Amino acid sequence: MQPRPVAQQPQQPQHGVPYTPRPALARPDYPSPPHSSAMNTFQHPRPRMDTMRPAYSAPVLPRPPPQHSPAQSQPAQPRPGFLPGSGPIHPQQPVQQQLQQQQQQQQEMRPPLEQSNSVDALAQTMSTASIQHRAAPPPGRSRRVYATSPAVQGIISPHQTPQPRPMQQFQQLQPQPPVAPQPMPQQQQQQQQQQQQPAHHPMTAPSHPSMLAPPVKPAKAKIDPNQIPSPVALQAEDEAVHLAPDAFYGTCSETVPMPRPTTDVHTLDQGNSNPRFLRSTLRELPESYDLLKDTYLPSGILAQPLAKLHPLDAPVPVAKTGDDGPVRCTRCKGYINPWCQFTDGGRKFKCNLCEFHNDVPMDYFCHLDMTGRRMDLEQRPELQYGSVEFDVPEIYWTRKPNPLRMVIAIDVSHTAVQSGLLASVCAHLNNIIFEELAPGTRVAFMTFDTSLHFYNISSGLGGPQMLMVPDIDDAFLPLAEDTFYVDPQTSKKTIQKLLKSLPDMFRENPSPTAAFGSAIKGALLSLKSTGGKIHVFQSVLPTAGPGALKHREDPKLYNTDKEKQLFAPQDSLYAAMGKECVQEGVCVDLWLFPPANGYVDASTLGLLPAITGGETYYYPGFQPSKHDPALCHALKKSFTCEQGYNAALRLRCSNGISVDDQFGNFYMNNSTDVELAGVHSDTTVAFKLKHDSKLENEGFVQCALLYTTSIGQRRVRIHNIRLPVTSNTNALFRQADADTAMNLIVKQTISQMVKRSGEQQLAEVDRMCVYILSAYRKFCAANAAAGQLILPESFKVLPVYTLGLRKSAALRKDATLNSDARVCTMRKLKSAPTARVIRWLYPRMICVHEMGKEGQIGLPMERLSYFRFQSHGVYLIEGIDTNYIWIGANAAADLLQALFNESELSKVDVRMSVLPSLATPISQRLHQETEVDQHALCILRQGIDPEHELVRVLLEDETLNDLSYVDYLCQVHKLIQDEMAREKHENFVANASYWAYRY
Repeated sequence: MQPRPVAQQPQQPQHGVPYTPRPALARPDYPSPPHSSAMNTFQHPRPRMDTMRPAYSAPVLPRPPPQHSPAQSQPAQPRPGFLPGSGPIHPQQPVQQQLQQQQQQQQEMRPPLEQSNSVDALAQTMSTASIQHRAAPPPGRSRRVYATSPAVQGIISPHQTPQPRPMQQFQQLQPQPPVAPQPMPQQQQQQQQQQQQPAHHPMTAPSHPSMLAPPVKPAKAKIDPNQIPSPVALQAEDEAVHLAPDAFYGTCSETVPMPRPTTDVHTLDQGNSNPRFLRSTLRELPESYDLLKDTYLPSGILAQPLAKLHPLDAPVPVAKTGDDGPVRCTRCKGYINPWCQFTDGGRKFKCNLCEFHNDVPMDYFCHLDMTGRRMDLEQRPELQYGSVEFDVPEIYWTRKPNPLRMVIAIDVSHTAVQSGLLASVCAHLNNIIFEELAPGTRVAFMTFDTSLHFYNISSGLGGPQMLMVPDIDDAFLPLAEDTFYVDPQTSKKTIQKLLKSLPDMFRENPSPTAAFGSAIKGALLSLKSTGGKIHVFQSVLPTAGPGALKHREDPKLYNTDKEKQLFAPQDSLYAAMGKECVQEGVCVDLWLFPPANGYVDASTLGLLPAITGGETYYYPGFQPSKHDPALCHALKKSFTCEQGYNAALRLRCSNGISVDDQFGNFYMNNSTDVELAGVHSDTTVAFKLKHDSKLENEGFVQCALLYTTSIGQRRVRIHNIRLPVTSNTNALFRQADADTAMNLIVKQTISQMVKRSGEQQLAEVDRMCVYILSAYRKFCAANAAAGQLILPESFKVLPVYTLGLRKSAALRKDATLNSDARVCTMRKLKSAPTARVIRWLYPRMICVHEMGKEGQIGLPMERLSYFRFQSHGVYLIEGIDTNYIWIGANAAADLLQALFNESELSKVDVRMSVLPSLATPISQRLHQETEVDQHALCILRQGIDPEHELVRVLLEDETLNDLSYVDYLCQVHKLIQDEMAREKHENFVANASYWAYRY
């Protein structure tokens, strides 16, 4: 009888490093799951001996004997022309080639790639054009990316068991110095024996002087960046499908893929809402919680209820309602929608959310046809379209709805006047408020420094009248609301006089500070009866009045664990003030203009827009010549976009799923309703979903926004989507939306910045990426070789998005980045739409010199790397707050003339704040289809201007504090291998313990 094998304890690896079991990484969203039964039990009645090898132990390979010719009778004795341990040197071959052959033989004696833990093994997995995509994936399986050896023809399928290959030479990819491979114990012993023997040399002098020099390490192959996944190629593929002539996307289409959020596509509402309004991270919901937990895929909804539509899209229809408002489910309060089913001849309808059978109101009853549809279906937009609006009766009012009222509060301290802020804001407002505002909108003006100044600008006055409130600790409204708020059209002359006189009125103002808290209280008093919006412009740290703040900026805390203290508000008064604004339906937009290297404590002042649903705009070191175009565009968009106030948002889900958490700029007084004092076209709220029970065939999500429009109508806007359910892991990955999932990850990460240090956040971001990709490797490509990097087709750009988040101003290690800049970037990312977040993580680099080619679909784009620049080209890079234009040294004269109205590169004005709008086709298209006018402009001429500014946006290149895209992809692959090895080791230990206990 054979003795039963006993599980051996893991031994030390053969590389000379003591074995230490790697601790399990903490799962970011879910508790550590128990191992599945399929992995905890063997398929054989007894454990196999080959499974007893430790997971981290590399096999010891015997050193092959040196090659000898038949004429050699004593191979053990060194002779001329033979170096010990390397093989014979052939005199007829060049010395460099001989040395390369010797090193190649040494490489072949190293352990296989699957068992190597060295840095060399990491980069070998992706050497030289080794990542390829399946053009046609097998049924039920997602397309994948395979890393293969250049010497192997074709692609190794994960369904096959690949043969182990010896390691090949490669180019060092890690930024740190390369680590020399440690020899095996047997190799060390042979080398020591060889070193004890006297060295022998050729009898004749070497024929080449280089033989006297030490061996030169041969050049190693690099990874071809063209073969790794790129958002540029992904965007081009998406535009080729959706931007073709006469192309459109039907929201219920099962053949046309959903467009990316960065593709401006014409959409037809077929019962599901336009993806601009509502996007799910998973286009197919997992059947159970266990399936979602094993894949680590983020499950959530991104809601942008007032999103701007494509010019060809039909506007959201307004449906008729009765005296009691829209028809709703009596159990879950969900609104009637196209996915509700009518039964009993039209007398009842089944709610698609809670499956409750409701009685149809008498004034809503209609007979059904032979197919079960209502006879009046064509007259009921709420039963045809996924998005619809209802005019609601008084039972939905908190107060009588009125057209939007706005207070414009401007800092007139010494800093604001000297920087040009006051003059610029007055000039831009003079061009906006008379032509762009919604009908019925009323405006009011106030200024503040160490006192408050309210202005009476009624149309009957010959000029503006100022009323001063010197007691900033007890602010009050010194005039009636009807005289404080005016119609811009009727009081146009008075407003123009005020805006023209303000810069001269405070030109010599010596006040060093501005009472920000008092200004907010005074504006809030004037809006208590109606609600509305406050635009406040601040240039200094408020050190007077209620909410006075201290200067607490400390550069010594940058990039330390204590830096998160700078992100927390220092005064609770602003949180209480923000809650009061929400209760009164008042939204705050904050415009910050600190001086160069100045500090305004954006984490505290920005709490007001973060709670009320407003925006924070940040212009450090404001210079009118540089920032005026960007400021003008931001003001125009903020004043004229589709917006509302006094809003409440709620997401309802069908049975089995519910909302677990919410992320964005809002306030919640309970666990279900998201309260938004203000809402506009870019307002985005992220909802994280959870499973309550097992799902059946389909799931539904309904988003309801109750708000007052800018023209004074109380409405509720409804968005609905239907999501199928799957139990297939491959289908779950295949139908995942990486752009939406990354947006949810970003908002979830930003919300934890006050609780975690920067290092912890970076590690958490890496873990999220690794867990998703390793789960795909485990469940969808388990049979693939360990040395292959396999990426799901839907998430193949997840590593580069993660790298973009690491290099963003919110997370990157940068001692020159103050806390105000970080906080303002966090607030932008937390509330920005999906398309904007993706373009901030991976900005567009547009090849301007290729924009005039015929048959072009979309804009010609290039990857974000300095090595992609061509000396004859011109490139536009759209950053988060700055646009960069790089001009090659050999750019054509006619191209420069068409863009800059200059024919010579040296004459291009790099100090221009806005690109000139010329009558040339390329200039017109650049202004119409890009964001060149929306941010500050930075022009860089090759060989003339310093180009260090580009380091912030060329994220595929290496920086001082972070890796290049290629290096980071290699690091992710190494972490995936470690995670797979850890799980294998845990399964081995669990199985060994099971058999030891059983026998």
